[in-house]
Formats: sequence, C-alpha cells, structure tokens
Amino acid sequence: MEERKSSLRHRIPTEKRKECLRLFEEGNGYKKTARITGLNPYSVRDYRRRYAQGDSSWAERGGISAR
Repeated sequence: MEERKSSLRHRIPTEKRKECLRLFEEGNGYKKTARITGLNPYSVRDYRRRYAQGDSSWAERGGISAR
C-alpha cells in the first residue's frame, strides 16, 4: 500500500495576515512586507492584490495557504 505524503502547505496565522494588512495600510509594497513578516513573497503578493481591490477579508479569516 502506498503511503500518502502530507502537504507542505500550511495556513498563515491570523496575526501575520493582520500584520500584512497594517503594513499595506502604511504604504508598504508586497516585497518589503514579505521581508518584514518573514512570509513567502508570492503569498504576500496575493494578499496585496486583494487589498488593492478593496478586499481585506483575507486578514480576518482562513486567508490563503502559504506555498
């Protein structure tokens, strides 16, 4: 029987997502926000795109999976 491998993806903690939101509100871009928070730049970029569209719901709930 083949053993299933666990996914390397995980949820980003709410505190980190809220920190991203705060940094975006201060005018920081996704690269600087990723450096400050220690998160994957591609995940932060997705957050930034949603923030630019007026959607900040990702900061309060499950958010986007980290890669």
